[in-house]
Amino acid sequence: MEVRGVHKSELEETINLYCLVFRPNGHARYWQYVEGDCTYQLDQTRVVVVNRRIVASLRIWERRMRIGSSIVAMGGIGGVCTHPDYRGLGYATVLMKNAIEYMRTANYDVGVLFSIIPGKFYGKLGWTPLSLEGFRIVSRRIDALKDTNWRVETFNEGRDLNQVATLYDEYNLSHSGTIVRPRSYWDMAPSHLRDILPSVVARSRDTLGGYLNFQIEGKQAKVLEVAFDREDPTSLSALVGYLLDICNQQQIKAICGEIPRQHPLVDLTIEGCAGDPFLTGNSSMMLYAVNLPALLRKLLPELQSRIDASDRKLGPISICFETHDQQAVLRLHDSGTLQIFDLDEKATCVKIPDRFFWRMLLGESGWDQIEPTLKVHGLSVTQEISTLFSILFTQRMVVFWTPDHY
Repeated sequence: MEVRGVHKSELEETINLYCLVFRPNGHARYWQYVEGDCTYQLDQTRVVVVNRRIVASLRIWERRMRIGSSIVAMGGIGGVCTHPDYRGLGYATVLMKNAIEYMRTANYDVGVLFSIIPGKFYGKLGWTPLSLEGFRIVSRRIDALKDTNWRVETFNEGRDLNQVATLYDEYNLSHSGTIVRPRSYWDMAPSHLRDILPSVVARSRDTLGGYLNFQIEGKQAKVLEVAFDREDPTSLSALVGYLLDICNQQQIKAICGEIPRQHPLVDLTIEGCAGDPFLTGNSSMMLYAVNLPALLRKLLPELQSRIDASDRKLGPISICFETHDQQAVLRLHDSGTLQIFDLDEKATCVKIPDRFFWRMLLGESGWDQIEPTLKVHGLSVTQEISTLFSILFTQRMVVFWTPDHY
């Protein structure tokens, strides 16, 4: 048995395996995943070879992800599969472990996957689920929203794409979970296959103030992505009004999306259709700290800014975080400076279960929300540590836009 990166001569065989397991008619699609992605390297396709036959494979998508205002190197795991004749022999487990080794060698900070099977398999390998919120609104009637100066028009790639890409960057600067999209990302074949381009845009003369990406699926409208100018949020009202008009014309009663309930689009939609809101979501997103010290060092500038902005008195302290198979030490000096170290035998070890650690880190929940739950589980920290964590780990919006799934 060999576990390694795929050879160029083996790509056709690997793609045939993907077609067998996932999409019988996906041959052209899977080739575009390789040939149409400018970030792709052969080593990102990991394979298990038995008797010169590829029996299992996965793909690592090289991306950069935001955690608050910080950017980390992310390896997105997708296409994990084993040939039906070779299942139950542990090849998928070996493959996943090899993927982590590869990502460490290639200097990734974090791994992310979206599981289409129960997460128990990945959980045993150290992957941790993070619940992502969604919404579903059942419309009662369509009410007119406030008039704006924005015209909502069908997206025109030649006219709109550069402005859309710029607006995406500005809008998502502090959203945890969002993918950094270089301009080339918008042109890549995998992005188009996943419907990255908006449906409509809000324009006023030469200014693009927002865009909306949605699909009509039967009698339901699904919002894939939205962005608007935070300096003039009235464009969002125009976009939501357009969506509600479409729903009214096509007698669509339900609107949904993998977007947190606190997003203003949700509130405007409820207002515009007198709708009944329902919280949805799932735990298919799973994370793995490939290099915990390196990951925390990437977050240091934002964490330090929170210390600098706080008026609370804090003494020096060293705190050791532990995840599945790693640890890192966060040290606050007398001067108020934060540092990350690999080891410190004198550090206070804080045993926070991984599922809470990731919620803190991304901001899905702030420390003030997490601490009471930890106490219910019999876990507690000193008041000194609690005060520090309440400053460092605050709540913010976490969203992984649907077109960026892999």
